Amino acid sequence: MPAEERLLLCPMCGKMIPVPGGTKSGELIECPNCAGMMLRLIEEGGEETLGVVQLISCPGCGERIPVDEDTPAGTILRHDEKDFCLTKEFGAFALEAV
Repeated sequence: MPAEERLLLCPMCGKMIPVPGGTKSGELIECPNCAGMMLRLIEEGGEETLGVVQLISCPGCGERIPVDEDTPAGTILRHDEKDFCLTKEFGAFALEAV
């Protein structure tokens, strides 16, 4: 029997959105109402919520890398065997080569 779809609040648009059955904590989903953002399913203390994830383009290869909204600026991310420093300006993330 397939896992049931459940509804959770999108922190961006404030609407209840469907979370596909079988989605596990830590996995990414899209809100059908919001563009350019992803949401991560978070489970804490038996409660499920959705957290905002921004997709940032790698300055080297252009691949879009998911970064959680609460990740602090200055965090070092490793991608394609290279280190990048996460910057945040005007509410948007970017990666700079280290």
